[in-house]
Amino acid sequence: MRSEFLIPPGFKDHVSFDAYVEHEYKNNIIKFFRSNGFDLVKTPLIDFLDSSNHNNFLIANKKNEESLKIRNDITPQIIRIASSRLLNKSRPLKLCYYGEVVRKNGSMLRPERQFLQVGAETIGSSRIEADIEVINLAYQSLSKIGIKEITLEFSSKIFLRKFFKKINQSKLEKKLTELIKIKDLNNCLKLLKNEKDKNLLINIFKCTGELKTIKKFLDKLKLDEETETEVKNLKKLVSKIELSKLDRINIDLSELDEKNYHDGLKFTFFSKNVRGEVASGGRYTIKNKNKTETATGFTCFMDTVLRASSFENIAKKIILPFNTDKKIKNNLIKKGFVLFSIFQATSDIKRDAKKFNCNYFLKNNLIKKI
Repeated sequence: MRSEFLIPPGFKDHVSFDAYVEHEYKNNIIKFFRSNGFDLVKTPLIDFLDSSNHNNFLIANKKNEESLKIRNDITPQIIRIASSRLLNKSRPLKLCYYGEVVRKNGSMLRPERQFLQVGAETIGSSRIEADIEVINLAYQSLSKIGIKEITLEFSSKIFLRKFFKKINQSKLEKKLTELIKIKDLNNCLKLLKNEKDKNLLINIFKCTGELKTIKKFLDKLKLDEETETEVKNLKKLVSKIELSKLDRINIDLSELDEKNYHDGLKFTFFSKNVRGEVASGGRYTIKNKNKTETATGFTCFMDTVLRASSFENIAKKIILPFNTDKKIKNNLIKKGFVLFSIFQATSDIKRDAKKFNCNYFLKNNLIKKI
């Protein structure tokens, strides 16, 4: 029999100090985006079911009612808001957000089925400067909360999309897609008969690594105006992102994007020795009746952020008598202390500090460290 105290796989109670750290990180990121002109919006936990997404967490509902789901991503909700309530707002529209999301299934890299997303979107500008702003702000916000040894990886769907369009065979495309996912170039080439198609795919695969080492292969992907613009944008992005010495930028044009709403430049932040991406984002198109507009944004995954952060999760927690003077309490709070009051008299306040996991105690109105 299942215990009443168990919770489903992929979910957990946040009862450690990480809950406080996550809260502080979220506030710092949102505050940083707000100070850079992004308006904060809050979306509902429940949405109508989208049958195109297979990772929905369904909610049972009555007959003859539309099916509901718990949101598994906030970006589609931002798209909905931009296409409805904020449709007539001046562009570019800059929004930031935070909230819990729930997935039907976890993955190898992210077994968690519930986690906090924090992010920002710029809607209605096709200029590469919008991508530069979002990526730089994302990088700076991650750096501010202690993420170090960052790898920023760029990819784009445009080049593989051109390749598949040239082939124009759905069955062959399906086979090639499975092989490209596992980076099996040799078996891809065996399926291709046209030498130009082979060379194009080879050049796409060779565009993996730092810009200086792949530049000549990247220039070979200028097939038309769209691909030429994308190559130009990639080069400009790499030159305009300011990283510290320990951080690096990679390009991988053979990556297949699992999220169906990204249709151009995509970027992902990784941190050394940490499973899963810390944050990701990119370009996508919003279609609303007769109006189509482009957008770019990023989402930060707070479960990965907590694993990647180099900051020590140590609070300045101090134990003190309940009747301590209010001015002393306020002064301690200003100094960054977390106050833990004890209600009864004690003969050994240092012992009690250890008992309640405090690293400081107040004795005779003096701060003492354990």
